[in-house]
Amino acid sequence: MRFRHAIALALIIALPLRASELPDLGESARTSFSEAQEARLGREIMQQIRMSRGYLDDAEIADYLNAVGDRLAASSPSPYRHFEFFAVRDPTLNAFALPGGYIGVHTGLISAARNESELAAVLAHEIAHVTQNHIARMVDAQKASGLASLAALAIAILAARSNSQVSQAAITLAGAVNVQNQLDFSREHEREADRVGLQILTQAGYSPAGMVSFFERLQAHGRSMETSAPAYLRTHPLTFQRIADMQNRVAEMPYRQHQDSLEFRLIRARVWADEGEAGRAWQAFEARARAEPDDVATWYGLALAALRAGQPGRAGEAIQRLDALGVHSPMVAGLAMEVEQALGQTERALARGKAALGRYSAYRPLAYTYTRILLNAKQPAAALRFVDEQLLTWPEDASLHALKARAHADLGQRMDAHLAQAEAHVRQGSLAAAIEQLQLAVKSGSRDFHKLSIAEARLRELKALQQRETARR
Repeated sequence: MRFRHAIALALIIALPLRASELPDLGESARTSFSEAQEARLGREIMQQIRMSRGYLDDAEIADYLNAVGDRLAASSPSPYRHFEFFAVRDPTLNAFALPGGYIGVHTGLISAARNESELAAVLAHEIAHVTQNHIARMVDAQKASGLASLAALAIAILAARSNSQVSQAAITLAGAVNVQNQLDFSREHEREADRVGLQILTQAGYSPAGMVSFFERLQAHGRSMETSAPAYLRTHPLTFQRIADMQNRVAEMPYRQHQDSLEFRLIRARVWADEGEAGRAWQAFEARARAEPDDVATWYGLALAALRAGQPGRAGEAIQRLDALGVHSPMVAGLAMEVEQALGQTERALARGKAALGRYSAYRPLAYTYTRILLNAKQPAAALRFVDEQLLTWPEDASLHALKARAHADLGQRMDAHLAQAEAHVRQGSLAAAIEQLQLAVKSGSRDFHKLSIAEARLRELKALQQRETARR
């Protein structure tokens, strides 16, 4: 339920720019809902999302989405804004923007994208919602007095789009808000996001045709299946006028072809391998491998699907095929390490990992995988040394702090484990959880007075921060 409420708030933001014909309205909305308030609300929603079952904690997918998203954001009207892209395990075609620049992407959208420009087009559209301050503009339009009323309004709008009975209760919760007026307002924002998004997409080097082709497919699918239209159509109302506008704009642009990156193909295969029943996913990739024996993404997906289906031997054969094809990718290297460990070849996995880290030192998912293999191999001391080295480069990485906590726990170092886990929670924006871990550290019974003083000082610091944030609400 928490996750649904968070998504509800996000969906009202899936709200667009008439390029040269429209003035930039973004900053004019900053009258009652500041950027700092928006950022704080976004962090609070993300805390709930990360704790939900829908949140997909997949480092490779997150890294890819953020790489594409950062490239797009750099070409946006507000390249200085904070953005974080994450995946939601949901088969529907949808994406949404949250306050504070958090953008969620359903795995169903990644799965259905025919090319990288289509996926980038959706991200560009959501980025436009953020850069144009559509949340603040909605708050001002409704004269909302606080974040609680904003959340209630979000739930009402989501309910109105999906279930009329739930809608009535939600409208009451929101204080009898005129939902239809808000929906009309959101459609105006959708048109603005289309146009800004198209500019972002083109300036970032992707094909503008990706936005048109994606919208055309959604519209065709919606007409053929009126009772089960794609989720994107329900949360981002699509009209003939919007599509015609995009078609006309793209027709006036120079033709641009964007070649899909290997990363896009591998990530899409990764999502396919995780869809549905494990055995069926595996057999589907076996069929693909017979039809496309030289396709790298197919063998990558086959290795993943076979591993998921409990067939490490077949996964190993797929990795051998990738090696024979001469594939150079940190994603493939990371998967090969996991497969080799599953086959009981831990030393070989670690050797491959060392070589890959030397070549792809900036690819964080590889560092996570290497650490997990060390931990699974009952080498927590080596894992701890490695994580500490990585933290010198990425001190704000929550995943590395969580892995450090696990290494300390495996070594029986309770206080250190709690301290490291607290830092992981801080970097995920969860002060309450961090405070709880520090309280456990203080009560751990450790006689190390230096570390005890560190824990107590950090505890006081976070409690004071929590009080200040509570006072701002």
